[in-house]
Amino acid sequence: MSGDYLQLRRIGFRGPRADAHLDFISGVNVICGASDTGKSFLAEAIDFMLGGSVLREIPERAKYAEIQLNFTAGEDSTWRLQRSTSGGNFKLIDLEDPDYPERLLKQSHAHDKTDNVSGFLLEKVGLLGKRILKSATKSTTQSLSFRNLARLAIIQEGEIQDRGSPFWSGQFTTKTSDLATVKLLLTGIDDSSVVTAPDTGPDNARQIALIQELLGDISIEIEDAGEDRDELVTQMERLDASINDRRQELTSAQRELDVVIENRRSLVEERRVARGRLDEIAELLARFDLLGKHYDVDMQRLDAIRESGSMFAHIEAVPCPVCGADPDSQHLELTCEGNVDAIVTAASAEIDKIKQLRHELDETVADLRIENGEVGKELEVADAAFHEVNREIQQTVGLEVSGVRTSFSALVEERAKVQKSLSLFGRREKLQGRLQSLIDEGGDRPDQVAVQAGLPESVAHSFSQKISSILKQWNFPGECLVHYDKQASDFVIDGKPRGSRGKGLRAITHAAVSIALLEFCQEHGLSHPGFVVLDSPLLAYFKPEGDDDLALKGTDLKERFYKYLVDHHGRESQVIIIENQHPPENVIGRLAMTVFTGNPSDGRFGLL
Repeated sequence: MSGDYLQLRRIGFRGPRADAHLDFISGVNVICGASDTGKSFLAEAIDFMLGGSVLREIPERAKYAEIQLNFTAGEDSTWRLQRSTSGGNFKLIDLEDPDYPERLLKQSHAHDKTDNVSGFLLEKVGLLGKRILKSATKSTTQSLSFRNLARLAIIQEGEIQDRGSPFWSGQFTTKTSDLATVKLLLTGIDDSSVVTAPDTGPDNARQIALIQELLGDISIEIEDAGEDRDELVTQMERLDASINDRRQELTSAQRELDVVIENRRSLVEERRVARGRLDEIAELLARFDLLGKHYDVDMQRLDAIRESGSMFAHIEAVPCPVCGADPDSQHLELTCEGNVDAIVTAASAEIDKIKQLRHELDETVADLRIENGEVGKELEVADAAFHEVNREIQQTVGLEVSGVRTSFSALVEERAKVQKSLSLFGRREKLQGRLQSLIDEGGDRPDQVAVQAGLPESVAHSFSQKISSILKQWNFPGECLVHYDKQASDFVIDGKPRGSRGKGLRAITHAAVSIALLEFCQEHGLSHPGFVVLDSPLLAYFKPEGDDDLALKGTDLKERFYKYLVDHHGRESQVIIIENQHPPENVIGRLAMTVFTGNPSDGRFGLL
């Protein structure tokens, strides 16, 4: 092995008023605890600090401006990378030499140069200047970047449970270079000796290769779905007929609902009018009551005038007590123009008039009271009818429409699924037609000989034996017979492809491949980043899927998994496990454990 292995020592987040960090040691590190506390973000942040382009935006990240990553490259070399949380270039600091000038490392990779973060890290692990195969058909190569290695050392949660091979990202355009990177690590031999053929003009070989890869991917999807095209067509026809019938039912039910709703709307208007009339009657009765009181007061006043006048009319005329004049000589008209008899007569006439008005008022009030009773009864009938219609909408017609609509939506959703499956067959036919036309144009030239790509058989066998040994020591179910399927670029375990198992078993077997790659390189003196980050390798214990995962949950694989790691990984290597569940009690003293509690008042809440 040329160069040294890397080991992470600390990742820190800094801001104007915030500071958070997490330390790592050689050997086994476990970060565990509650969900949504930043455990998966930790793996993403490590990847970002080793050349990743973008860091996921989360609310907790907003108060931090910079990330620092401390790591060792050999026993006497400790470095720090600093980078803005927004991305961009890096600052490099030598923590062992305070006089070492701060360096700028570019984000973009450049072949055989150490002025960029990729080249600097590659130099530390002894892989600077290496080349890997880019296209087997074209015999072209590309410069090895540390990003080619990072995906083999930092396995994030979405990747560890993926159905695809642990060796490649799933992108057909990078499959050749991904496998060439693995071959470089397992053999120590790069592809710099491959001679690129001269360009003899445009051809269709690249398009043909891409279409063949796409056809292979679509064929796998069709095979996994297990659907027959004729059956799908028949099912689509049945669904179309059912959807048409259900649409008619929905239209009829909706029409009935509309009628009932219109009836309810009419009843609402009828109730509004009745309540308005009752309010008007109440206001009129109040005003008429006041008017009646005015009539009573007026009649009392007029009755008093009439009685007083009558009294004056019956008083006997006598001589004036002052001058002694006779009644006939007193000249009363000079001091009083009033005619008592006329006043009494007028008061009596006015009283009769008011009595007539009061009689008419009483009749009007009586009519209003009768109308008030009738309108009140109409309102009670309208209220009862409204509640009945409302109950009908909620309990019968409305429920019927809702049920038909739900059934209709389910049929439409089912048809969409069938349509999606049918589209795979259509896409395959289209690609097959395009492939044939390219071949007919002479794109697949017989004089082109592709460079042999992938793992050599002997190395693939030895590496498969290493994986088998690890799985046995983890007490993985079965005999743990492993061999490498070159066609799928993945492993077959006990006769069953790794990718066809449940996501929990896919996660633990992906972890086995990653650990095996680190140990294989160590045992054979080969280059490797030197550490492995595994996010949720024991997924079957936290989110089991299917009978295989449930069966695994009842074994001691979890205990064996941790025991194996602490027994085999000490000062010379580093494994970082990110999990929800805590490791077994019997190994806690032999590893570094950080618990994210998810409780701000108890221990460490989370990463940030």
